[in-house]
Amino acid sequence: MLSETIHLLGNLLGRVLREQESPQLFEIEERIRVAAKDRRAGAPGAEATLRAEVSALGVPSSRGVAAAFALYFDLVNLAEEHHRVGRLRDRSRQAYPDPAPGSIGDAVSRLRGLGYSRSAMADLLADLEIELVLTAHPTEAKRRTLLSKMDRVASLLVDYHRPDILPSEARHNEHRLYGEITAFWLTTRQRTSRPLVSDEARTALYFIEEVFWDVLPSIYADLEEALSRHYPGLEAKPDWLRLASWVGGDRDGNPNVTPEVTAETLRMHRGLAVTQHRDALRPLARRMSADEKLLPPPSELAAWLDQKRASSNRVAYQSSRYPDEPYRLTLAALTADLEKAAREPVARVLLDDGPVDASLQPEDIRRPMAMVADAQPAVVADTHLRTARRQLDVFGLHAARLDLREDSAVINRSLGETLRGLGLAADFEGQPARAREELLLHLLGSPPPFLSASPGVTPETSRTWQLFRLIRRQRQVYGSQALGPFIISMARSAADVLAVLVFAHWSGCREALPIVPLFETVDDLEGAPEVLGHLFGLPAYRSHLESCRNAQMVMIGYSDSNKDGGYLAASWALYRAQEGIAAVCREAGVRLTLFHGRGGTVARGGGPANRAIRAQPPGTIGGRFRMTIQGEVISSHYGNARIAHRNLEQIVHAVLLASAAPDSLPTEKVEPAWRSAQDTMATRARENYRQLVYETPGFLDFWRAATPLDEISRLRIGSRPAARGAPAGDSTARVLTIRAIPWVFSWMQSRYNLPSWYGLGSGLQSAPDPAVLREMYSGWPFFQALIDNTEMSLLKADLEIAALYAGLVPDEALSQAIFSTIREEYERTRDIILAVTGHSALMDADPTIQRSIELRNPYVDPLNYIQVETLRRLRSLDDPDGPQAEELREVMVLTINGIAAGLRNTG
Repeated sequence: MLSETIHLLGNLLGRVLREQESPQLFEIEERIRVAAKDRRAGAPGAEATLRAEVSALGVPSSRGVAAAFALYFDLVNLAEEHHRVGRLRDRSRQAYPDPAPGSIGDAVSRLRGLGYSRSAMADLLADLEIELVLTAHPTEAKRRTLLSKMDRVASLLVDYHRPDILPSEARHNEHRLYGEITAFWLTTRQRTSRPLVSDEARTALYFIEEVFWDVLPSIYADLEEALSRHYPGLEAKPDWLRLASWVGGDRDGNPNVTPEVTAETLRMHRGLAVTQHRDALRPLARRMSADEKLLPPPSELAAWLDQKRASSNRVAYQSSRYPDEPYRLTLAALTADLEKAAREPVARVLLDDGPVDASLQPEDIRRPMAMVADAQPAVVADTHLRTARRQLDVFGLHAARLDLREDSAVINRSLGETLRGLGLAADFEGQPARAREELLLHLLGSPPPFLSASPGVTPETSRTWQLFRLIRRQRQVYGSQALGPFIISMARSAADVLAVLVFAHWSGCREALPIVPLFETVDDLEGAPEVLGHLFGLPAYRSHLESCRNAQMVMIGYSDSNKDGGYLAASWALYRAQEGIAAVCREAGVRLTLFHGRGGTVARGGGPANRAIRAQPPGTIGGRFRMTIQGEVISSHYGNARIAHRNLEQIVHAVLLASAAPDSLPTEKVEPAWRSAQDTMATRARENYRQLVYETPGFLDFWRAATPLDEISRLRIGSRPAARGAPAGDSTARVLTIRAIPWVFSWMQSRYNLPSWYGLGSGLQSAPDPAVLREMYSGWPFFQALIDNTEMSLLKADLEIAALYAGLVPDEALSQAIFSTIREEYERTRDIILAVTGHSALMDADPTIQRSIELRNPYVDPLNYIQVETLRRLRSLDDPDGPQAEELREVMVLTINGIAAGLRNTG
């Protein structure tokens, strides 16, 4: 069915190309496609033909051909998603009445079958907390307008493949598909301006409204059903699985995230939740038509309703129409309350310190709904009310918690400026960490000073104070449920955490404020356990932890650690950091949640989430798991409701199994020889990686010339600048200031995929005994996931295509020297991975993915050829910002979108 669907969509696209452009352009596109396929098949002269065809393209033809291949991949991705949904449903059907593999029911059933006791399961459920955090970093390469068009095509594919569809309906459906593809073709992919933070927030809320709002309650139902079957009487907490977001709260390196923007984001979050609950309760009110004579209301509900009749004209009017239907009236009254809340000027309230009327709280809705549900027969409560009540438990009146993130340097500079103004410290931020710590502890033990409404001379300091006062105002008026933790980027010491606590202390929001240090570089990860151990030994911080229920969240960063030390060294540093952090927390009696800052690619912690969770060090999850969902992963994993359900259930499945108490179930054993080998290999891999990236003269010049870095940085795909501050002078600082979007994205576009594998081959080659590597691969989930992820990265890389980009480097000698080094390491890594896995070709263990990549390559290649030619033309222009450059950059946008869609990666 998949090939038939792709054939259908490909034919419709060809028709669009002929009718909306020209038959001549269609013929050009077909010649390029055939030449690319022949090149992959090794046909003599095919590469020269492909290069000649692309070189002969004018700008309009380049744009048209690139757009055709880009849209083709968008359609192929939809077809594959549709096919995957069908396979998932078939598996569930074949497994019934047993649960499908990888489902929540499967995890609970396996635990029960392995003898996991009822008390152990009760303990696990008491600790169970899973939270997914949506981010705009890197942002989705496609506009929201195009995402909505893809949703419509996906819906039409479902209708088209209905088993009972009539021939006339199929023809009509095919015509509608053609219409949607035509509309897609006629819509520009390039944004007219760089998106605002509010635009990114709306995109995140789009997925919450369209997908998560209905899918999360179904995941809750899955766990409830599995427990009732295997552990009857046990229940999880009402909000054990929930969402958070960084969009509008993440100000690390993004000057566009101001206090006003954060207040507006909180308004949008509340607005979505309030209107969604309102729209759900309206039809429910009509359904709850039971007569009070047949189903008398409890006295508490009757009293509540009498109070509402007296205070609301709308409820009084409804009572005159339905005097004997108290349950309908109760839900109608709640609808009226939500309608009023929807009109509240939330952002203005948050930015103003004036008095406000009591605002609607989740409990104001939850309690009356519970009274209505408890009064109903079980079947009525289950079929009519359960989903709405779950949605209220999961999403509250805030839709998703909004995290707040800031760089430690900004926090220290802002506090230093304030302390200078108060005469308390002349150079706070310049002092050693321990000296800063002593002063901070003194300040935490003293009453807050009297400060102006907006302290600080610089705008940066003023905005920092406004943020903390916004936190206080949000908690006072609307409650703390809408806010996630305060995350400190580039945290390196206990003083960095205490500085945030001082801001909170002086702003009146210290109580129960979760403060999360984010450890990002390899050195910071290695030092994290010591930093936390010291922090937990400070009475002032232990007192703060008590207000946070003795819980500490710690975030670990995958992007900067990889950029710092390469894939193997970063992966091992992350693993050891988790072990050390968990040990420190256990010793201190602190309840730990590890927050994984993962991205889409392997270089940024990507890969199958289920496998990644199971590969974490034993004893580090304990039922609590938090992870970012970044960039294109949001749309590819959570754009389709059924695929979203599958991804979510696999995460829950892995967390449940990984959290099982070690005294109840068999656990993995990491041999000392494996750890020793891993230490040696990580050291060698890091040396090799840093020798290329940080120590090779001219490497950054090679990177800029041999990838579309500059054009990616120009793209209007996100509100955040491409770098943290101004680029520094030395090469190390310049690499570290570049963000993950251009770093990973540029290497992926040019088919090097370098951050996902470079250094690994040299590291593995340094193992004292090659036989140990095969033992590690077969017996250690961490090492197996590391090797499997790299295997996919190597298959997606293509050094023959990458050589085309190397040809763009002006310094030919530099280009040849660096490219030969990269090729040598690629071949070394590929060969040793095949030896470790025993495969004859990359990804032999997963022929579905292997075949998908092989089938996609001939269609991605033309986009790379067009991109290289376009870069060559751009760089030869006298005016890099003139009209000719703008036309060529339109082509670049299409190639970037197409390659990202074809490889299913942006970064």
